[in-house]
Amino acid sequence: MKLLKAMKKNEKFSDTEQNIITYLLAHPKDVAELSIRELAEKTYTSSAAIFRLCQKLDLKGYMEFKIKFISEYNRTESFASEENTITEKDDILTIVQKIASLQIEAIEESKNELDPVQLKRIIEWVEMAEQIDFYAFDDNVSIARMACCWFMYAGKSAIVDGASNTQLMRALSAPKTHVAMILSRTGENKHLIKTAQILKKRGIKTILFTPERGSTLVSLCDEFVYVANTNEFLDMGSLIFSAGVQYLLNVIFGILLSRSYTQAVKRMDAFDCANGKLSDKERLW
Repeated sequence: MKLLKAMKKNEKFSDTEQNIITYLLAHPKDVAELSIRELAEKTYTSSAAIFRLCQKLDLKGYMEFKIKFISEYNRTESFASEENTITEKDDILTIVQKIASLQIEAIEESKNELDPVQLKRIIEWVEMAEQIDFYAFDDNVSIARMACCWFMYAGKSAIVDGASNTQLMRALSAPKTHVAMILSRTGENKHLIKTAQILKKRGIKTILFTPERGSTLVSLCDEFVYVANTNEFLDMGSLIFSAGVQYLLNVIFGILLSRSYTQAVKRMDAFDCANGKLSDKERLW
């Protein structure tokens, strides 16, 4: 609910813009049928004021706003009467529903921000790369490790190490045939900023996954891929970011797998054959 949440935070909006927002949130089902001129008439404002509001919401214009607003509203309508924040009053079934809702929303929001042209370019980089180097810290290291395994199944070498010194050394020594993928929820991790600066200076392509459009890391990386997020702990921000970035990396894996499907099948057949020669005890270890 990135757009809806931004609209509900009124500190950066003028009185005129807040008037437009109040109308939109009170009449969400009308938005699909309203032109920018009709909305201006309904809110006693102007087309220029609506356009400025769209820009403040990081959108190019009213048509993009309509698409995103309607999409978010339709996805969240069934949950409109409940908050996703976990509270002491929640029973087990409520928590089951809230967690499912959060992950679905994170995936949908991340998916809707995907640019097909950009995705095609990223896939071409990954396919041509000798190796994918992941740079991440804390919880994101686990996500990167999982992605490395999946990429390997698609025939693409990938590596990650959670130690800052090791990541820095890799950035300093990796050849230009590598592509770097950086995972950052804040976009301001000082170790990742230093790493991105080195990669940029050495001419290594970088792909950043973060929710923070205006962050330092975005300015340093070649490609920025938006990931859903919330900064509030009780809104399960870490879970939302994890679900979004895992989805995006799985999309890349899925495309790689599709493009090398025959080789992937042969690879897995060879793996099963080799693994079958091990005893049950050896396989467990």
